[in-house]
Amino acid sequence: MLLVLGALSLPPTTEVGQVIGVVDHQDAAWLMATASFFLASVGLTMGLPAVLWLFPRRHQPVGLVGLWVWAIGTIGTAGFAALLVMFRAVVHTVDLTPDQVEALARDPLLRLGLGAVAATFYLGELVVALVLLRGRAAPPWVPVALLLHVAIAPFDHLLPPHLQGAPTVVLGAGLVGLAVRATETWAGSRPLARL
Repeated sequence: MLLVLGALSLPPTTEVGQVIGVVDHQDAAWLMATASFFLASVGLTMGLPAVLWLFPRRHQPVGLVGLWVWAIGTIGTAGFAALLVMFRAVVHTVDLTPDQVEALARDPLLRLGLGAVAATFYLGELVVALVLLRGRAAPPWVPVALLLHVAIAPFDHLLPPHLQGAPTVVLGAGLVGLAVRATETWAGSRPLARL
């Protein structure tokens, strides 16, 4: 849910003027998004091992690879939060023109790093969703929601502004369903404690 909150707190545009306006005039929303992404990174990374309870034994090696790749993306989300903090600090301390911010956004190393985080997040999510769909250990809507997120997230900027948060909401629903099913499976495998 923190991932959904963070994504929906950011402006639905990549237009530099609007992004700078959000940092200047909606500082609390920017800080909330930053904190949400960092806490989501910690929570997702620590929660991914619980998904192992859902993988059938024959699919565990592929599922484990998917979890490792996805973990790189979830850990990278903390790096994204750090970039948001840095961007806020730069906007508040240095008078940047929109052209300078645009030049910074086109920096090849920055784009490569953000692209790697996004690619590993989506690739890991895709592999885990396919293993869950094939293993039938979770309700079918859970891996379908994750697959739908992977399919539409790269194109969310093409959606109308009021629907641009939809891929994030779909991801949130899939992650909640995944967490509930993993917890149920884990609890069902534990012997009952005697009182």
